Amino acid sequence: MKSNLNKIILNFALILFLSSCHTFEHQNIFLDAKKKDTRQNKEINSLEEKSTKTKIIDIDKRKPSNEIEMAPISLPKQKQRVKTIALSKKINIPKTKKFELDVIKNWSEKKLIQKMGQSDFIKEEGKLKSYQYYFSSCFLDIFFLKRKNGYYVNHIQTRSTRLYGKVKPEKCLKEISNKINQYQ
Repeated sequence: MKSNLNKIILNFALILFLSSCHTFEHQNIFLDAKKKDTRQNKEINSLEEKSTKTKIIDIDKRKPSNEIEMAPISLPKQKQRVKTIALSKKINIPKTKKFELDVIKNWSEKKLIQKMGQSDFIKEEGKLKSYQYYFSSCFLDIFFLKRKNGYYVNHIQTRSTRLYGKVKPEKCLKEISNKINQYQ
């Protein structure tokens, strides 16, 4: 019962909305029909008068007729183009030498501490001494061997910070070279 009533109301509302006018121009069609006819005749007459006047003006001033009849429209502004200029002077970028760990070999313990600073971990057993430096991408192990006048670097090794992880050599070497350059 309710569904039939709902269908009837929905259909009535649909017919009402579809048959209604959606603009102000079409309201009161039946009452204002005579007024519209007279308005249209006046508009046609005024357009004819304007067109004859423009023809006379066009002939006198020798201008194209479409300039007067066109509606005023502002043209969109074009974006300014950015001027590009080539550099007159070439810049030579120096090639940086790739840092190698073999540079550290045969350094004394004092020289290593001067260049890299104090290590994070030190272990000493007899003639052998090891320093460990901790970086974000790797660990650097430096092994010293005791000679007559002090300890000297004998072996250098890098290893991953994670168990069974891989070392990224470029990143590790960059961090080591930055640490060496920091103390110079």
